[in-house]
Amino acid sequence: MVIMTGAGRGKNWLAKAGAGLLSICAFSAHGIDFKIELPPQKGVATPDDAAFFDDALAVSEAQADSPYLQSESDLNAAVPSPLPPVSETAKSKEKLPVVVASPVNSSRKKTLQAQQQADFAMPEMGSFPNLSCLRENVGFWKRVYAEVDTNEALIHDRDDLDKIYATVRLGGGENQRQQSIRMLKEHYRNAIRSLAEKIDSPKSWNQTERSIAKLFRPSELTRSRLVQAGESVRVQQGLKSRFNAGVQRSLQYLPTIKSIIRQQKLPLDVAYLPHVESSFVNYAKSKVGAVGLWQLMPSTMELLMGRSAVNKRTEPQIATVAATKLLKQNYQATGSWPLALTAYNHGLSGVLRAVRKTNSTDLCKIIERYNSPSFRFASSNFYAQFLAARQIALQRYSELSKNRDVGRIVAPLLASRDKGAL
Repeated sequence: MVIMTGAGRGKNWLAKAGAGLLSICAFSAHGIDFKIELPPQKGVATPDDAAFFDDALAVSEAQADSPYLQSESDLNAAVPSPLPPVSETAKSKEKLPVVVASPVNSSRKKTLQAQQQADFAMPEMGSFPNLSCLRENVGFWKRVYAEVDTNEALIHDRDDLDKIYATVRLGGGENQRQQSIRMLKEHYRNAIRSLAEKIDSPKSWNQTERSIAKLFRPSELTRSRLVQAGESVRVQQGLKSRFNAGVQRSLQYLPTIKSIIRQQKLPLDVAYLPHVESSFVNYAKSKVGAVGLWQLMPSTMELLMGRSAVNKRTEPQIATVAATKLLKQNYQATGSWPLALTAYNHGLSGVLRAVRKTNSTDLCKIIERYNSPSFRFASSNFYAQFLAARQIALQRYSELSKNRDVGRIVAPLLASRDKGAL
């Protein structure tokens, strides 16, 4: 067994807990990359500090993935169901309407053109600003969505997402991955603590400590700052293949979602939110009971749509109506899309409380000033996740738009980008 370099205390802990762990270290200016190979096991791992924050998909990757959409017949295929087989009648109810080209007369063509212009004229430009305070956070989540795959993870600072200590590759089943992640977190905590203790003796730093020190500005290399960093080590699983599969699944839902967003008179960009919430897995279920594309809680659904709708959160049309109503209420109450989207995760009453406590409607100032046990990593990062998901999804849609049928579906979203919404 090869033990990762680091503080002596970290070595001893790993030696006791890491039987069967093989580590290959590569040092660079960006930190240390570990390749972790463990005996393969069946099952899909759930990341530490969950991939969707508190969410865990209740379906396997194989059940969630759909084939690459190339033709009209592909576009009309039913959404893959993670549930046990059902009757053909029941299956047919799950199919969503898809925009398919058909001959139209000139008057109908003009009507369609007018409708498309109305879509593009919706209030999108500047509605979802790229806040300067979230630049590093957006970059972090773009990496999670586009570069780091589901069998990999980033070891990083929870409060400064620009500090990524390592990229790790995980093998094995869920239990082994969880054990590996715990070991890595403890290793980096110990290494940072050791660096803090030896901060005044650079010549005594080992290779791991020197690599960590490179991530901190000279003004940050203080004992107190490093002690704080040692308590802020976090692990984030990559989502690249899951996100790409979600882009393809979304093509079956976007026509319906776009129509409902238009009815609610909301910016079209809210259609990107399920990329963050569920990767467009309709039967996604979180540990706390949120369900569906939009991850709606039972109490929220009951307030918005009535008690009878609670069990219909996996019906895309009904769930989308509920989600857009909630977003509209959030925006009307806050007057800001950064706050409205943050309220979607944190709750409207919580965001309004943060506004009162900080005397500000600026999300940057709220993140900086607001200190609450409930307003933590998930809530403060939710808007950054949305911005990152929107940018990566737009890139994927642009690539897919070369297919004529797919192009018709994503055209309004691409037009949103061309108008400067990004």
